[in-house]
Amino acid sequence: MGKISLVSIILLFLIVGCSQQPDIDISSTIGKSEDYFRQLEEIETTASAFDGKKDVKFRIMVEGTPTEEEANILFNEILDRFKEYSNHQEIWAYYNGYFNIKNYDDGIIYEATKVIDEELKVVSK
Repeated sequence: MGKISLVSIILLFLIVGCSQQPDIDISSTIGKSEDYFRQLEEIETTASAFDGKKDVKFRIMVEGTPTEEEANILFNEILDRFKEYSNHQEIWAYYNGYFNIKNYDDGIIYEATKVIDEELKVVSK
């Protein structure tokens, strides 16, 4: 094997090895996050989904309508719980998060998006 081929193979292994997602049990992380939020007094229930690749969806059902400040706190709490339960502070460098807060009277009242390596964006509906 020539030097060029050997160097190419080594570079390929380095590139593939550096670009892989860390070993995160995303199903467990989602489940623990749901359990956490369901224990909070202001939360009625939660719902979540994972596409098996990079996209996590997480919904919080509430009674009433939280303020925009309260919604921001809840969305940031979701990000923090995922970091804690995944044991990986950089989880949002590997996954996209799509979150919403919904109530029974008005439907979805706030949406938030956390795209890989971008800041959390919150929108009032």
